[in-house]
Amino acid sequence: MEAWTRVPEVATPRLMGAVFGVFYALGGVAGLCVVQAAGGAAAGGVLTTLALICLGAVVAGLATVALRDRLTTRTLHAVVASGTATITTGVLLAPDATSALLFAALLTFIAVDCAVFFSTAAGLVHFGTSVVAGTAALSARGDLDGWEAAALGVVLAGVAGVVAVVAKRASSASRDSLTGLPNRRGLDAALERSVRTAERTGEPLSVALLDLDGFKAVNDASGHAAGDELLRTTAATWRAALPEEAVLARLGGDEFAVVLPGGSSGALVELLAPLVGDRRAPASAGVAETRWLEGPADVLRRADMALYEVKRSGRGRCAVAGEDAATEGEAALVEDLARALRAGGLEVHYQPLYDAAPAGAAGVPRAVEALVRWHHPQHGPVSPTVFVPLAESRGLVTELGALVLERACRELMSLPPELRSDLRLSVNVSGLELVRPGYLRGVSDVLERTGWPVSRLVLEVTESVVEADAPQALATLREARALGLLISVDDFGTGYSALSRLDEVPATYLKLDCSFTATVHTSPQRARLVRAVTALSRTLDLAVVAEGVESAEQAQVLVELGCTLLQGYHLGRPEPLEALARRLVAGTAAPATAPRQGDPATAGSPVEAADV
Repeated sequence: MEAWTRVPEVATPRLMGAVFGVFYALGGVAGLCVVQAAGGAAAGGVLTTLALICLGAVVAGLATVALRDRLTTRTLHAVVASGTATITTGVLLAPDATSALLFAALLTFIAVDCAVFFSTAAGLVHFGTSVVAGTAALSARGDLDGWEAAALGVVLAGVAGVVAVVAKRASSASRDSLTGLPNRRGLDAALERSVRTAERTGEPLSVALLDLDGFKAVNDASGHAAGDELLRTTAATWRAALPEEAVLARLGGDEFAVVLPGGSSGALVELLAPLVGDRRAPASAGVAETRWLEGPADVLRRADMALYEVKRSGRGRCAVAGEDAATEGEAALVEDLARALRAGGLEVHYQPLYDAAPAGAAGVPRAVEALVRWHHPQHGPVSPTVFVPLAESRGLVTELGALVLERACRELMSLPPELRSDLRLSVNVSGLELVRPGYLRGVSDVLERTGWPVSRLVLEVTESVVEADAPQALATLREARALGLLISVDDFGTGYSALSRLDEVPATYLKLDCSFTATVHTSPQRARLVRAVTALSRTLDLAVVAEGVESAEQAQVLVELGCTLLQGYHLGRPEPLEALARRLVAGTAAPATAPRQGDPATAGSPVEAADV
């Protein structure tokens, strides 16, 4: 039932107002063209009436676009209903059968609106009303018999159905398959839109991050099927309890997020109180209200800090992030992180990267990326998006980077030689590490101690390091390349896409941000952009890595567009060394894929997820 009543993600009043208004205006212009073409086929009074109706449609459409920020969902339902009425009137007043059919063809706009912006139930009501009204008007004129009117209805239904399927496929990358809620990508898009709106209107905006308390115990005691059912039930219960304008997303595991446009942190706490206290699925929540000019990542980080404080102090409640609480929480987290660094409390997981030919990447991984993970002994997993920025801001990033590098080199060297002989290791490097004197000396010492070959280590730096005016960082990268290390530019496309500076960076790999991958199979414009990047990269002797590959369809398109290497959850999630060893054994037993022509390193390189 929920699938019939759920409104699509794109159905924001602002976007709906813009699209409906444009369609309304275009319909009016098309009607004026029909009137002009009809000429003397009817009495002047009829044509004048039709022309006035069409002019009114143009004005109404432009007004709808101009007022889109003030429109409500109810108003937009009225806009579509009035569009049906206007088209039907045009059909009835048309001077001849051809003109009547041309007016009826404008019902296509209604069909598209219903397919893209309304819930299934509401869309069927609007669509059915428009088809019945339009075909009835044509039949009343005597221009169509019953079967011809039915044919028109079939055509319109076909248009609506195809558009609905395409729209659904295009939005599937932003949906969690288990609960039907927006996933992390969907949350990011919704939060970015909400932040922009809040900045423009001055209205409050609050965000909450929630964890289910005791979820691991449910999985351990009753199995993963019971855990999945609990997640589905919780998602449905919470969605029904939250207002329509709120966005509820599942980030993974038992982690959820809520975005409340126009609501203060106090209002969000009040909404969440009964959900957090539900004995069937008790939860903990951290809430943060956006500040002036604060970006989505910042408010999420503060909400995560508030959630950490809740779990640290006993769980089962809601806490609001504030200056004092955030400072206290950060200090406690930094202290725990420093202790974990020195006591071996951090783990390194490895995400595989495969050659891009053939799609599907059967065979042996070409490389792995080392990703740090922290499971707090009392509070469970701590997101890298929380503790890595803290490590950078509190002076721990050098120690953290050194630990990941040495642990990864040592662990991979413990694998049998036949499993690691062609494997490359990619590690993420902070700009703060690159400008530290002696950084490369430290890397060389680790390689010497562990025995990992210098030619099979990739230093992965973000695009922001390339963009920044940091001559010392660029000098370190050039020195690293001279020593035989490989360089990868990560998150390419998220900043200002520093094409003009790529000739200054001795890079081997260019790693496309996952935002390219997410829509490359549904957006022709994004596909053309990726093809242009791969073509440019070939001229610069760069191999293109596509991260965030989550489906076979995405993988196939990326191969066709010229990407060299693929990574993402479709190919393999970050995993401990033991799981990686099993993957390597299985891949060695299968026919290995041949290296793609154009990979300057022949085989290997970096990977996806939170690159930390």
